[in-house]
Amino acid sequence: MENTNYNVEEIEEVRDVCVGNCHDDCIKILVVVLKICPNPTINSQPETTPSPPIAILIFSRPTASFRGLRLPDPVKSGLPIMRWGRKAARTGARKDRLIELPNEILSNIISRLTIRDAVRTSILSRSWRSVWTYHVHILCDSVGILGDGVCSETDSKWCFDGESDAQRRRYFVETVDHLMHQLHRDVKLDSLAVHFHLGKEFSSHITRWILFAFIKGAESLDFDFSEWHSSSSSRGEGALSVDKFEHYTFPCSLIISSPLRKCMIKHLRLGYCNFGSIRHRCSLASLITVELRHVTIGDQQMDAFLLSCSCLEKLSLHACNYLVHLRFPDSKSYLKFLCVKNCFRLESIQLRAENLATFVYTGEFVAFSFRNITRLVETYLSFTGKKRREGVSFALTRFAYHVPHLKALNLLSVLALHEIKFPDKVLEFSSVKELSLTVFPFLDEDEFGWATYVLKAFPLLRNLQLNLFTPSYIKKTAPIQRQLPECHQRSITELEINGFYGHPHETELLKYLLENLSQLRTLLINPRQKIRKVFSSWDSVEVPCNSNKLLEPATEDWLHNLVPPTVHLIIS
Repeated sequence: MENTNYNVEEIEEVRDVCVGNCHDDCIKILVVVLKICPNPTINSQPETTPSPPIAILIFSRPTASFRGLRLPDPVKSGLPIMRWGRKAARTGARKDRLIELPNEILSNIISRLTIRDAVRTSILSRSWRSVWTYHVHILCDSVGILGDGVCSETDSKWCFDGESDAQRRRYFVETVDHLMHQLHRDVKLDSLAVHFHLGKEFSSHITRWILFAFIKGAESLDFDFSEWHSSSSSRGEGALSVDKFEHYTFPCSLIISSPLRKCMIKHLRLGYCNFGSIRHRCSLASLITVELRHVTIGDQQMDAFLLSCSCLEKLSLHACNYLVHLRFPDSKSYLKFLCVKNCFRLESIQLRAENLATFVYTGEFVAFSFRNITRLVETYLSFTGKKRREGVSFALTRFAYHVPHLKALNLLSVLALHEIKFPDKVLEFSSVKELSLTVFPFLDEDEFGWATYVLKAFPLLRNLQLNLFTPSYIKKTAPIQRQLPECHQRSITELEINGFYGHPHETELLKYLLENLSQLRTLLINPRQKIRKVFSSWDSVEVPCNSNKLLEPATEDWLHNLVPPTVHLIIS
């Protein structure tokens, strides 16, 4: 079909067709309308006044196709951008059904769009010119503000190709300042997120944004200053090393609640910054969830922070490398979820939290102390570094004393389990019902002593998942004469083995398990290697390099002949 140029009245008719639909489809309608519309401005300034940077910046594609029709570029056609909106308004004898929606629904629709697309709705009609200012979920990143990744070749002026990181940062900050100034003064903000490589140089601007969120009653604050959020940095164009970059210091004083002012921020996420000091006996009682990634915070700062967060329920610490001793001083705290990952200087963790239900730990083996954690039911452990053997041994033995009420254990062993020497006296996990054990690597010389120990140590286990990582090579050694003791386990009803490809040591392990699991009802076999996610409905994530791996037909036939008829065999 040959493309035809359409005038403003005809485009307005297309818009009216779209807005005549049910409001449940309004978001899809807006996306369609946005794709067909050229670049507008968002201010009612005279035509001779230059638009603020954001007006040009947020709309990067002047033309688009809609149902095979080619719409005109207002700049190339000589039609002024402001006249575009006025002429459409003069045809406004038609009823704008979208704008008649209740404010709650309209705000919900706008907030489901990115800030970039929300601003673009201002060209729908004169009445829509300021609707975007009611957006309650503000995300400022390189795509939404600078247009990285969506700019066309003709928009290189705004894509900053060849510009320095310093210029990009300055322009980003100026644009965010302008954006926040444009937001409606009566709107209550739900969340504010800034994802861009910023540092100490822009402290005054960042602090104003935090204060802006506080005043607007925001409940979620997400500031991540990682260099990977800057498009040019991720391409390696003169990226500044994180080690040489002066980080911003987050001022905790701005989110402190007092009798004169109540902070509404419930969810705080910080990345790549310093953590400010906290005054004694100050209150951060509004915080419910906190996530810190690559944040510089010391032991004393963390102690003061935890004491001030009396209502904290979820805490995640990722690569906070200035922590040495992590302590939870108040056993009466509301903390239910604790995640500590790759804090490489950490030496000890003292847990005193009677409401703690889930504990996730990844890193070097440290000194653990557990007190008053009677409600801990889910644990994920993954030990790295030189002490990983000691860590895996702890997880399958002494850990049972500390967590008598544990229901689910997920253990990732980056170590051949046959290297672990298990005690003669088995320490039982008397309450565990689900066990996910990742064995990396699973070598052909493995003697399966760990399998016997697991069957004895988990007497009430119902679901067992083994994630096996057999190396791509198999050593040419003589067959191992394994003398495995009988160990009948009568509680396991479901067995899942991932990474099973039919190698001799894999088949021998399966035979041993089938001989000893007398109540087994379901057997799942998957040749693709998987790693169990951290307590996300116990779902697994496949390792990409093995996503297309399939069992040989001969192996499938062998499985069907081996598995007894009382067991339901599922081969993925």
